[in-house]
Amino acid sequence: MPKRTAPVIVAYPGALQSSVLGLTDILSHAGLEPITVAKEGDIPARAAAIILPPAAEPPEPTGSPWIGQWLQRCSANGVPICSACVGVVWVAAAGVDAGRPVTTHWGIVAEIRKSWPDLAVETDRLVIEYSDLVTAGGLMAWIDLALIVIERLVGHQAMLSTARHFVVDPGRRDQRRFQRFQPVTDHGDAKILRAQAILECDLRSSLPVAKIAGQLGLSPRSLQRRFSAATGLSLTDYLQKLRIEQAKTLLADTETSVANVALDVGYTDVPAFHRVFLRHAGQPPARFRRSMKGGKR
Repeated sequence: MPKRTAPVIVAYPGALQSSVLGLTDILSHAGLEPITVAKEGDIPARAAAIILPPAAEPPEPTGSPWIGQWLQRCSANGVPICSACVGVVWVAAAGVDAGRPVTTHWGIVAEIRKSWPDLAVETDRLVIEYSDLVTAGGLMAWIDLALIVIERLVGHQAMLSTARHFVVDPGRRDQRRFQRFQPVTDHGDAKILRAQAILECDLRSSLPVAKIAGQLGLSPRSLQRRFSAATGLSLTDYLQKLRIEQAKTLLADTETSVANVALDVGYTDVPAFHRVFLRHAGQPPARFRRSMKGGKR
């Protein structure tokens, strides 16, 4: 059996050694054999995910330009980039956020915005997760990243088993993620990766096929064909799955009304949202919310 591609922990200058070692212990327990990279010569040929741990102070990307360059190459190939706390600075420096909201420690937002004023930071969310990018806030958020990486690479049960072993709360990683939509990102089509990021950036918009195609220098027909070949889904089906995943998160983590959740993820027709949600989640939105919050079904 071929050896599994390993996740990579970036021990950049100033990274907290406690988090680097902790990530190594947790990922190793799940059988992932992580690699630690501290200098450019350590970069492996392949990575299953890249993890940027926290630091006591925001790092200085200009001191290690190879990190941002490496992140850009990996992101373009669909490798998930995961940051905790000030690790988001590397995400900003590499531009792999692609305009999408990210999260970090609330205390450093003002400082980060001095260098990256266009970075969309939402510190009221502990974790913001996309197919190719995961950001988490707080110095201890590396634990959340470790569990997310474990779940993505070896499955839900392995994540729960690891959380029990280390006596940490899996928290938001509950049934919502057991059959979650995990888009294909390792297809090697850079333009389709950009299309995926565009769709994730604004779920409210109606599907602007012609606009996306224009941004990518493709015809609408070529975009549709290449998107389906790369992801296995049509643009319409892909966007629908993204919307329902975001709706699950809002229903479980907020008190936003079902009608407003529908609007937030791009459905102006609430009954239509109910029908689509039921088809994907197997239960209506209100019942799904109750089950996630421990209420009666």
